[in-house]
Amino acid sequence: MAPFSLQGKKILVTGASSGIGLEICRAVVASGGEVIGVARREERLKEMVNELSIDKASCITADLAGDAGIEKIVAEMPEVNGLVYAAGITKLSPLKFIKRQNLEEVMNINYFSMVLLLSQITRQKKIKRNTYSSIVLISSVAQQVGTKSSLLYTGSKGAMSAGSRVIANELSSQKIRVNTIEPGMVQTAMASEMEDMLSKEVVEKDMKQYPLGYGTPEDVANAAVFLLSDASKWMTGQSLTLDGGRYKLLD
Repeated sequence: MAPFSLQGKKILVTGASSGIGLEICRAVVASGGEVIGVARREERLKEMVNELSIDKASCITADLAGDAGIEKIVAEMPEVNGLVYAAGITKLSPLKFIKRQNLEEVMNINYFSMVLLLSQITRQKKIKRNTYSSIVLISSVAQQVGTKSSLLYTGSKGAMSAGSRVIANELSSQKIRVNTIEPGMVQTAMASEMEDMLSKEVVEKDMKQYPLGYGTPEDVANAAVFLLSDASKWMTGQSLTLDGGRYKLLD
């Protein structure tokens, strides 16, 4: 079997109804795997299943923001070979305007729910052990830098990236791998919302600082397939930066 193939693997993907999560679902199926998509929007999930075929795709409608949603996912999911946590929200706010409610909203989806979902999945043995199963967390290059007004989002992704190394250490004895992908600006609906908050000039200036331009959801999905596949079975506790050279090739 080709090392980059996902043939025979079942992969759970959160945030599967749009953006990077949806593209990862497509990439999993294109690579020979089966995908179980998780999101709140049932209609979007059904569209994903119909697009990819019911033989290769299924879905679980659940809200990760609460314990009931997490319990529903774990109860309904089959045993899987891999998981991608692509659910997430963003919110821009200068430090002086941040309130507890803002922090709780962003941290809840981007970090707390990720930890609680993985806790339940490992406790109930829903991810295969001793087979180099793979957990992939979609973080952000934002946690490596310090962009103004991004404290809520950056802090949550920093927690995810730091926490992933602890989780990788704890699960290594079971041969379950844990890695993160840290993308720069990717052309998604979420990115468009951020652009709407900024001036056209700010966006154009930022885009010029990406030597290879802004990324696409496909770029992130391809990296996720690599981390889910046996091609990366000797890799855990690592982060892949995908930023088109933005922070390494500055003049």
